[in-house]
Amino acid sequence: MLAIVGLVSAAARAVWSNGVVFSTPVGFTGSCKVAGTVPGVQDIEAANGTAFVSVSSARGPSADDGIYALPLAGGALRKLAGGPRDFHPRGIGLYRTPDGKGLFLMVVNKRSTGRFSIDSFEVTDPSGTPTLVAQGTIEGGMLINPQDVAVASPVSFYVANGTAGKNRLLHIPQTYGVLPGGNILYFNGMSFSEAVDGLYGTHSLILTGGGTHLVVGSLLSRSLTSFSREPFTGALIDAGNLVLPAGPEKLSMDAQGQLLVAGHANLSDWRAASADPAKRAPSQLFRVTLLNGVPQDKEQIYGNDGRELSGASVGISADKALLIGSSLDGRLLSCSQ
Repeated sequence: MLAIVGLVSAAARAVWSNGVVFSTPVGFTGSCKVAGTVPGVQDIEAANGTAFVSVSSARGPSADDGIYALPLAGGALRKLAGGPRDFHPRGIGLYRTPDGKGLFLMVVNKRSTGRFSIDSFEVTDPSGTPTLVAQGTIEGGMLINPQDVAVASPVSFYVANGTAGKNRLLHIPQTYGVLPGGNILYFNGMSFSEAVDGLYGTHSLILTGGGTHLVVGSLLSRSLTSFSREPFTGALIDAGNLVLPAGPEKLSMDAQGQLLVAGHANLSDWRAASADPAKRAPSQLFRVTLLNGVPQDKEQIYGNDGRELSGASVGISADKALLIGSSLDGRLLSCSQ
């Protein structure tokens, strides 16, 4: 009897986590145009009048993968020089020096061999013709399935591991949200340590409140969790969470200090589109308000059935536009707000 109850509970958890019975409301008050075509958009960060776009497809590596720049005042999307030869970026994080003159970029790199690293770069001439200058590469056995990075200082950062276990028997139940498998790592400038474990599909994180809080998006718990942060040790303490009607993939922050969250209501649609480019997954973008670093309320601001953009991965507010991209779709959209 206990075994039957356990199986029913696991099945119910999987159905809810993957959004099998959920659908995407369609609607957007603005209009969109294609700002560029690339293999796929994993993440976007903006600084100094430029959007820095992490480009690689979720379906596999391409020679066109890398970091791209898009001038927000107008101009073409172009690939930046200075990336390593085997460079297939996922999540990215920017760090600005206190004087505002220096700009550094940290990148989750999944190499064609399947190995992971965190690669760091200085971005020279960020307001003009930006170029990447390699600063270093950090590897380690704790980088099991890194998805995103949040930069706390020039030498310290957090990493979201989508799954953190090496046990293959647990891989499927962790992938479908039956068991927790994600964690957050902290790199203090010398080594990695585990800051939080027991998470479900951690795909995104962002520092808020001047670095006082770390907000984590968990794809398979369909929620955002805020952690208060001890700046000297990097320790994290749960400060509150917000359940969403979709599994969040990537997070960004607008000029008003609100989060923009790209997510997937039904992960079955997303996985089907990942396996077959002919299939289309709906796209959603939410605006989430924060109070003292903790998510409070959510509002969907963009939704389409997949024809305009399939499976949105990330959206950012840039000047008067929304930039929306997907790791499954080659189109980067620029949308009026």
